[in-house]
Amino acid sequence: MRRILTAALVVLLGGMAAWADAVSELRPAIQDAARQNGVDPVLMEAIIRHESANATSRAARTKNNLAGIMGRRGQRVYASKEECVRHLGSILARYKARGRVTVAQIGRIYCQTRSPWAANVRLFMQRIRAGRWGDVSIYNLPTEATKKQQAS
Repeated sequence: MRRILTAALVVLLGGMAAWADAVSELRPAIQDAARQNGVDPVLMEAIIRHESANATSRAARTKNNLAGIMGRRGQRVYASKEECVRHLGSILARYKARGRVTVAQIGRIYCQTRSPWAANVRLFMQRIRAGRWGDVSIYNLPTEATKKQQAS
């Protein structure tokens, strides 16, 4: 009975709710890396959540590689999760400098497969903005009122 209740609770809370905090705790590092590199912090968090299965993947746990970043000999190893976040920010800044700014454009280089990578990352971005994993005010996202003021 306990297993059934636990499974039902996990489903109600959105699947990986227990592990989602590991990524949410990195929001200050994500915000810093995004600001330093002029990239979208929500995009960074979405890539991290997708690539690391909300920080539960083997690479995330054993290599601090939250973003699925590959090196010449396989997945890169980082001294800390924050180091991986900084590297992801610099990668996205290079893409931006080359005119790769949409999720689809980034996905063609970042993922290099015909997988639904871009669609999955966009879905994570929607969920992050909707507050699925808690408050995202640290990212200073524009509100609807701000968007309307900027449009006029």
